[in-house]
Amino acid sequence: VVKPDTYKPVPDEPPNPTNVEETLQQIQANDGALEDVNLNNIKDIPISTLKAICEAMKTNTHVKKLSLVATRSNDPVASAVAEMLMENKTLQSLNIESNFITSAGMMSIIKAMYHNATLTELKVDNQCQRLGDTVEMEMATMLEQCPSVVRFGYHFTQQGPRARAAIAITNNNELRECPLRS
Repeated sequence: VVKPDTYKPVPDEPPNPTNVEETLQQIQANDGALEDVNLNNIKDIPISTLKAICEAMKTNTHVKKLSLVATRSNDPVASAVAEMLMENKTLQSLNIESNFITSAGMMSIIKAMYHNATLTELKVDNQCQRLGDTVEMEMATMLEQCPSVVRFGYHFTQQGPRARAAIAITNNNELRECPLRS
């Protein structure tokens, strides 16, 4: 007699306990104790609050990691992120995966990366729309011209940009491991 496997229910992951308003105030106050901001999977953050977080991050000198995964961020938030990247000189890791950013919003973020020398990790995969060939080509160009980026999270759909990005990331990692001697 064949019996099916018994089903073991897996409990849901607990909700993110981060207090968004409190975190915003800490970022605005440039709180030295706050180095990692994780707002992942908080679905009810107003767009205005996300933009305020980006605005506060422009001058923050302590936060090294910002994660806005699945926060329903859209192009206005992407524009705020781009502005923040142009001014912030402390942030090392940015994760904006699983949002509603279109190719126009992503292009603004990628173009802002040319003005940022401190970000080493950028994750932008799994947006609601396919970003397209133009954005993928710009991503590859950015990786080639921004040696600080050593980790890049995006699944390329085109072989050309994928190969260029892989080579650029390898080169960027090698430059970091063995800096050029003068």
